[in-house]
Amino acid sequence: MFIRLLLTAMMATALAFAQGGGAGGGMGDDMGGTGGRGSGMGDDTGGMPRMQRQSPFDIFADRLKLNKDQKTEALTVVGDALKESAPLRQQLMQAKLDIAKAMLGGASTDDLKKTMDAYISVDAQVTGLETKAFAKVCATLKPNQQGKAASAFELMAGLFIAPAGGAGGRSGGRRGRN
Repeated sequence: MFIRLLLTAMMATALAFAQGGGAGGGMGDDMGGTGGRGSGMGDDTGGMPRMQRQSPFDIFADRLKLNKDQKTEALTVVGDALKESAPLRQQLMQAKLDIAKAMLGGASTDDLKKTMDAYISVDAQVTGLETKAFAKVCATLKPNQQGKAASAFELMAGLFIAPAGGAGGRSGGRRGRN
C-alpha cells in the first residue's frame, strides 16, 4: 500500500513538473493576463525573465565574437551550405539505418563493411561542405578573432546535424564521429 501511494505521488509530481507552469496558473498566463500569479507580462516564472536557450549558430557566433555584419554573412554562408548538404544528410540517415539493419539482420562482415564504407563516403562529403563553409566564415574574421577559429570548428560541424524532425542544424550534436 505504501509503495502504491509513493508511486502515485511521484507520478503526480512528474506530471506537475512536465506542465512547466508549476501550481497555481490561471487562464490568463499565456495571454498576458495576471492569472493569479506572475507579473502580468505573460510569463509563468513569477515575473522574472526566462533564460532563452541559444541556438547552435548563436553559440558559434559568440565563440568567434562575430560582429553584426559578420554574423549576417556567416548565417548566409551556413544557410547556403545547409541547403547544399541536405541531400547528403538524408543519405547519412539512410546509411545509419542500413548499418543498423545489417547489424541486426546478421549480415556478413563484407556486407557490413560495404554499408559502413558508404556511410563514411557520404560523411566525408558533408565534412568537406562544412570545411568550405567554415573557410568562408574564417575569411571574414579579423586578426583578433582568428585565434578562436579552431575551437569553433566543432560547433560549425554541429550546425549540420539534422534533428529527427528534419529542420536541419538545430540539435547541436556531432554526427557519428565519436
